[in-house]
Parts: sequence; structure tokens; C-alpha cells
Amino acid sequence: MARIVPIDWYYHRVGCTACKRAHDFLAGFDLVVRERVDARRTRIGPSGFADVVKGAKTVLVSNGRSLARFDLSARDCDRGALYARMVGPTGNLRAPTLRRGGLVVVGYHADSLKELVK
Repeated sequence: MARIVPIDWYYHRVGCTACKRAHDFLAGFDLVVRERVDARRTRIGPSGFADVVKGAKTVLVSNGRSLARFDLSARDCDRGALYARMVGPTGNLRAPTLRRGGLVVVGYHADSLKELVK
């Protein structure tokens, strides 16, 4: 039986390679998603990024093989750099983006998803 993993917010796009990889990784868990948002229908531009990370303590953003960790509780956290990494090729929030408790994961990276489900 798969372990139940509650997800507060899941932003994804059908046909997205990174979203497919994240979905395949998470298929081994029984996800309970409180709010699921289709990125094709709801575009979140840079002005909405603050709402995405609101209440989060940590944001993990991956670009390809690199993974950046942003500690939002730190005084010296560079939100400009964070928001710049969250922008996808369309100028909107990158998909997939998942939020669970105080952790937000942007993009697909196996290590960040492992941290999300632990």
C-alpha cells in the first residue's frame, strides 16, 4: 500500500516533460492534493510569485540538473534571485510547482521531490 502524502497546492501542465517526470516519481505515493491548478488555464506571472511562496519557509528551485535552496526566513534571502529562477520560458511560473507545508518545490529534480515526500 502506498504511503499517503498530502499536497497543499499542485501547479502542473499536461504535456510538460518535467511535469511528466514529477508525476512518474510521485506515482509511488498516494497523493492527496488539496488544490490542483492547470498551468494551461491559469497562468501565474511574476506578480503572483509572492502568493505562491507565501507562508513557505523553504523554496527549492531546479533548472535542469542544478538545484537552488532559498531559506525565506533568512534576512539575506534574495527574493529577486528566487523569482528570477521561478520564471519559465513563457515568462510565467514554471511547472511543476508543488507546495506542502512550509516547502515549495519548483521544477523537477528528484532530490527536491524526495524532500517533499519525506
